[in-house]
This record gives sequence, C-alpha cells and structure tokens, in this order.
Amino acid sequence: MNLEQLSFSELVILLFVALELLVVAVALGAMIVVRNRAIRRESAFDAVKRVLGDLTARMGRGADPALRSRALTVLATLTTDHARRLLTEMAEYAGPGRAQVYEELYAAAGLATEARANAAARPWERLRVIREARALSDPARLLAALVRDEAPDVRLGAFEALCALGRADEALIALSAIAGDGRLNRVRAMDALATALPFPQDALIGMAHTDQAELRQVVVATLGLARCRAGIDVIIAAVTDPDAEVRIQALKAVRELKDVSALPACLSALRDERWEVRSESARTCGALGHAGAAESIAALLDDEAEWVRHNAALALTRCGPAGIAALRAAAARNNESASSALAEARLSVADDTVAGGAMPPPIPQM
Repeated sequence: MNLEQLSFSELVILLFVALELLVVAVALGAMIVVRNRAIRRESAFDAVKRVLGDLTARMGRGADPALRSRALTVLATLTTDHARRLLTEMAEYAGPGRAQVYEELYAAAGLATEARANAAARPWERLRVIREARALSDPARLLAALVRDEAPDVRLGAFEALCALGRADEALIALSAIAGDGRLNRVRAMDALATALPFPQDALIGMAHTDQAELRQVVVATLGLARCRAGIDVIIAAVTDPDAEVRIQALKAVRELKDVSALPACLSALRDERWEVRSESARTCGALGHAGAAESIAALLDDEAEWVRHNAALALTRCGPAGIAALRAAAARNNESASSALAEARLSVADDTVAGGAMPPPIPQM
C-alpha cells in the first residue's frame, strides 16, 4: 500500500482501524490471562478439596494432631477467602451433626477473624457470614448480633440460621421487626420457627397479645404449623381477633391441630364480615368434619363470594350424611357449587373403589 497516495481522511480512518484492532487484541489477551488464572485457581481449589476430604474422612473429635496439622497446611495453600468457601461447602455437604471437624479447622485456621471483619462490611458480605455460621455452628459467634441487623435480608437470614442451630430463643428478639418486613419474610420466619428444636412455645404464647397485628399473625400461624397443642387457647382467641389476617391464620392453625374444641369459634367465623375469613372458616369446619356444623356451613352456599360458596360446598362433603343431604337440597335448587361438590365427591369415591379392586357403585340420579 502506498501511503503517499492516501488522503488525510483516509489516513485518519486507517489509524483508527489499527487502534481498534490493537484494543481488541489486548482485550482478548487479557481475557485469556484472566480465564487461565481462574482455571488454575479452581483446579487448585478442587485439588485441595480432594486432599482435605480424604484427611477429614480419617479425622474426628480429638483427631490425630498430625492429621490436623496436615489439613491446616493444605488449607493454607488457598487464599483466606477460598478457605472459608471450601470449609463452608464441605460442612454443608456433611450436614448437621457431621460438620464438627470443619468447625474445628475453621477455628484453628483463624478464619473467624476475617468473618468478624466482614460482618461489619456490606450486607452481601454479612449474608455470606450467615451462611458460614449456619454450616459451621456459628464459629465466630456473630448470629446473635446479625439478627438485630438493620438490613431485612440479613436479620432474616440470621433468624433462620439461629432456628436451624437450635437457638430459636435467641432469634425471637428480631421477630417483631421481621413481622413488619412483608408477607414473604413472615412466611419464612414461620417456617423456620415451626421446625426449630427446641420449639420456644412458652415465649411465643407470651407474644400472642402484642399490639402489633403482623406479629400476632406470625405467632398464631407458627403455633399451628408446629402443631403446638399448648397454644390452642391462644389460637381460639385469635379467631375473633380485630385483624382479619390474624383471624385467617388462626383458622388455618385450628385446621392443623384438628381440635374440635375450637368448633364453636369457627362456626361464629362463618358469619364474619370479610369473605376471606368466611371462606377459611368453611374449610376449617369441614376439616373438623363435625356433622353438627353442616347446617351453619350450608348457609354459605348462597354467599355472595364465589370462593366462599366453593369452600362451603367442599366442606359439606366432609360433614357426613347431614352434609351430603344439605348439598343435595342445594343442588335441587340449581346451586352450582353444591352440584360440583357432589360430582367431585362421587368421582373421588369411584376412584378409591377402583383402586381397591372393586367395581364402583352406580352414580345416583339427581
């Protein structure tokens, strides 16, 4: 190419093209270097994981000091960040009750110091610390402080970790704040508390009379999910709570406990001003399966809310002959919900009979 024959504009364009090619080449080279480094780090990580897995398989409480020393030496070949990640992953894989050796290595390697430093850093760093604490039984003793964190996700994560580690009584300090953080956080808190061992029933029952409606929701729902019969009086009282959501959670809790002593309160809820409460009450009365509830439930077959009519009809199928009679009477008046419930009940009986190896009975004509 004869550059002397090119105009100034063409020379400028050529220069820009050359610069662009140079930038692309440098970028590709940098990407290759970064990729190779990442591959080497992951290969080293996997190699240490294999060696450490073999060593920890031979270790236990009060392990041979030589094995422990070798494990710490292998662990020291990783960065502090990768060492924390490795022990956390291995402890999570081992599961509760089998992670003792990883907890001891975490403490012996001095990793708790960095965990404490990270706990004062950004929220996502604190979430990482919570993951480590849950897997390794809180080696840096940070959960009690993190459960009071100002970030909703952080305090909820610490709350769940404390419940999983059998320290639900320490987690309750944050329950009021978590209850105000939205429905999803309340549901997660309920699930965490309901499965906690030991279950803090006395403390929860004592919180049932709080002025915070969201907290009452959590308390009542948790008592039901945990099938805590000691809380039945609190649950029955909550069926008439001023807050509609609390009443709904109370009716669900009664359904979990299947306690017939709550039937009078549930029957009164069939006349609640909120259709959501009437619908839930119909489901609960049906779950209790008491024939004496059939007349009250049948009154909801003409309710203005479709879901109330639907759940009332399904509930009557579980109230014995009195419930079926009420459905047939309503179906004769062309009540769609009653007719659908009767048809569904017949199909259910037919399926159960066929599954048992017998011919289904003929479907009666209406």
